[in-house]
Order: sequence, then structure tokens, then C-alpha cells
Amino acid sequence: MKRIFKIVGFIFLVVLITLITLAVARRGTREAVYQPPVINNEPPSVSLSVPVDTVFCEDTLATKSGTLCAVKPSKTDARITDVGETTGKIKFRKTGFGYHAVGIPDDLANAKGIWVHFTGSYGKPYNQNDGTFANSVWLDEVMEAGYVVVQLAYDNQYSVNYDLCGVKTDGYNRDNCAGEVREIGQTGQGESPYRSTDAFNTIDYRLEKLLAYLENTQGIDLPGTINPTNVDWGTLHLSGHSQGANQAYYIAKNRLVAGACIIAGGFDTGDTVNPGKINIADWFLKEGNKTPLSAVRAILATTDDSYQLFLTGLTKAVGLPSNQIIIVDKKVYTDEAGTEVKGHPGIIKDPSIKAERAEACFR
Repeated sequence: MKRIFKIVGFIFLVVLITLITLAVARRGTREAVYQPPVINNEPPSVSLSVPVDTVFCEDTLATKSGTLCAVKPSKTDARITDVGETTGKIKFRKTGFGYHAVGIPDDLANAKGIWVHFTGSYGKPYNQNDGTFANSVWLDEVMEAGYVVVQLAYDNQYSVNYDLCGVKTDGYNRDNCAGEVREIGQTGQGESPYRSTDAFNTIDYRLEKLLAYLENTQGIDLPGTINPTNVDWGTLHLSGHSQGANQAYYIAKNRLVAGACIIAGGFDTGDTVNPGKINIADWFLKEGNKTPLSAVRAILATTDDSYQLFLTGLTKAVGLPSNQIIIVDKKVYTDEAGTEVKGHPGIIKDPSIKAERAEACFR
């Protein structure tokens, strides 16, 4: 009997071992079929930029496509001015200069290049008095298009066409008044009783020092092979609004740039000395363009009070063909906050005409 129990026990043990073996084998089969996800620790093929430390900015504003950073001009060089006049008319003590506004796109590593924008008369790129960035809608669109954008603070506290060379000023009777004051503001070269921008506050010097500050002091890897101490304007894209639009074209006319977009501009007041067939500033009529006209674009609003002057200047003096001028025939413009504005500021502020601005400036 004991022998029978031993035999049964042995058989039971063999069966149990067989069942366990089969179970393990089946589990191994299932585990062999299962393929765990492959974890790739390599960087993505399209690299995203390393976020820029913006602690050096006086103020920042996050936009859809990047970050706007306010840079105090005197931080780039102590000899550079942060504010306009401190004496004289209260109007001019409150306008012009301001802080630089630099737009850093989220995907900085893949930025196409640098875009320089000039504000209109009296404009501050960043107003340190009320903490606002001018033209934030447009700056965001430039970043979205793939550029680092510099809205440069410059000697802009006077209007060329009203305060300096307008028909009600003494400058109206000075030959090439508008051309002289624009050149002095740009390079500091030349003489005029109506502008005296020193060498440290010219557009050229301010831009060079700002780019050097961003790249060398703050370690921001700017796109391209920009040399801040010897800026190659041929690599820069320019735009401007109103007075700034004419400054952008003035530069494009006298230097080779990658492109220029005129937003609500194209006219400086002519003078009374040897007037030509077109009543426009002499520099517009100067022969030759360093930047090919094929690289110049414009956008205008039909409700702009200066629309006809701008259109005549662009077509008759500049010589832009009609397919390089985008004309927006819109009756009501609003800014980003939904506040109604006139056509002149609306052409750059209204978010609803983003496509028209892109067609004019980014094609």
C-alpha cells in the first residue's frame, strides 16, 4: 500500500512539474511577443532653442511666438542716452528715445536672421514711463516669421515732417532738409541747424552696441554671422512705421539691405530750394538705390490721412510697381485691445490684417 502511495505521489509530482513548466513556457512566449516602447534619448531632428535667461531685461512680455525684452540703452554703453531732452517743451521731454525692445523667438536656434524695426514719430520702442511695448502685434508677427526682431530706440523725439522740415518751419527753406536730418540721425555725419545727434546716439552706433551687448555680454547666440563691431547691413531686414518707415527706406536707398518694408510711409516734405516736378524731399529723388527695388515692399491704408501722399511718393518717386504695394481698404481699424484707431496707426496695430502685412513684408 505504501508503495502505491509512493507511485501516486511521484506521478502527481511529475504532473505538477510539467504543468509549471508549460505555464512558464507560455508566459515566456507572451513576453517574447511583447515589444516595449523604444526610448530615444537623442535630441529631436528639429531642435528647439534653449530658453534665454531674460534676467537682464528691464521688463518682458510673453507673446504667441516669443518674448519681448526691454533693454536700457545706457547698459550697452554708458555714453548712450536713455531719454530725450530734459529741458525745453514738455512735449519733447516725454517723447522719443525710450528703451530698445528686442523680440526673441521661441525657436531661437532656427531663426532666419535679424529684423530691425523703426517706430514712428515720437515713438518709444519700450516706454519706461508706463511699461508698454510699442507695436507688440507686429513684433510678434516678425518673430513668428522666424526672425530676432530689434525695435531700436533712436533719436526720434522730433517729427521730420512737422517739427524740423515741415512747411511751417524754418527748415522748409533749407535745401535737402529732410535728407540732412535723416543722415545725421543715422550716422552723425553732416551738419544741420535742425538736428544734432551725437556719435553715441546715432542709429548705427546704438545698433552695434545693442547687438554686441546681446551676443557678447548676455551670451545670446544671434542668428547668422553678425559681427556687432562691423554690422553687415546686407544681412538685415528692415521695416518701419510712418517716420520710421521713411528711415528704413532711407537706409535701404543708401545701403544694401536684405529687404525693407514700408508701413504707412513713403513721403518726406520737400523744400523750397529748386523744387522738382514731385513735391517730395530731395533724397527721395536722388538717382540710384543700393538695395534693389525688388527687395522693397510697402503696405498702406486707404483711410490714412496721408494715403495719397504716400502712394504718390512710392509710385512716382521711389518707383515701386503696384504689385509690391499692398493697399488695405478697410473702414474701421482696432488695436489688440479692441479699441478703434485711425487708419495710420491701424495698419500696424490691427491684428485682423496680419495676412496683408505678411504678404507685404514676408514674401
